[in-house]
Amino acid sequence: MMQELMKRLALIGLIATLAGCNSTDALTPQVDVGGGTFNSPPVTQNDLDQMSAQTTPVTRTTQETAFTPSSGTTTGADTAGTLQGQADALARNAGGQQDAELARTTAQRSLAAETSTGAEEVATVPPAAEAGETVRFLPIIGAPVEAVTPLSKRLGAEARSNGLTIRSASDSSSKYILKGYFSAMNDNGKTTVVYVWDVLDGSGARLHRIQGQESVSGTASDPWAAVPARTMEGIAQKTIRQYLDWRGATRG
Repeated sequence: MMQELMKRLALIGLIATLAGCNSTDALTPQVDVGGGTFNSPPVTQNDLDQMSAQTTPVTRTTQETAFTPSSGTTTGADTAGTLQGQADALARNAGGQQDAELARTTAQRSLAAETSTGAEEVATVPPAAEAGETVRFLPIIGAPVEAVTPLSKRLGAEARSNGLTIRSASDSSSKYILKGYFSAMNDNGKTTVVYVWDVLDGSGARLHRIQGQESVSGTASDPWAAVPARTMEGIAQKTIRQYLDWRGATRG
């Protein structure tokens, strides 16, 4: 009974946190998605320029190391709940306005990031994108900068290797838009990352949803601190594969 109550409280916290989100707005990701208010530092254009210019692969040591939050701690929820419940909670109640300056600064979290070679290769090869196909990612909600960085790098590498060109978050020329919602929470001795990607058309209408979850052993007061970079890279691989599977089905 207590576990069910905690599940409900976790979902209520997620709904409250994202109640002001608009599906096409660029928002500042919340470090403690379970109900806190601490904003992680936005990625600046200078940060992105440095990432794009860097060619050194991410080392295995970096991938094995869990994230260290830039500041602040969170308590996290006790359980991740059901996958569908988390998906609905993460993306529900879109509406409200965000400060224009925050929108401009966090729009820099474009996922046109550098190539990374760290994560394991996936045996199943998705259908390649059509020549010249583009996609853009809106700023990711719910994950700190330390988690978004390896995710962004791998998304860029996987997209390019499959013929996709990633446009900046402010580029309106792409036919499809991906918006990601992430949550990490303590789950019975392990840490579970729940993720949802809404595939939107140019007007912001949802066409498709990609969702999943990954669990790692161990917990921390801030659940994101227990999540290694390789977990985020694996999510990036699965995201691009599932997106291409969906595109292949719609073309067929």
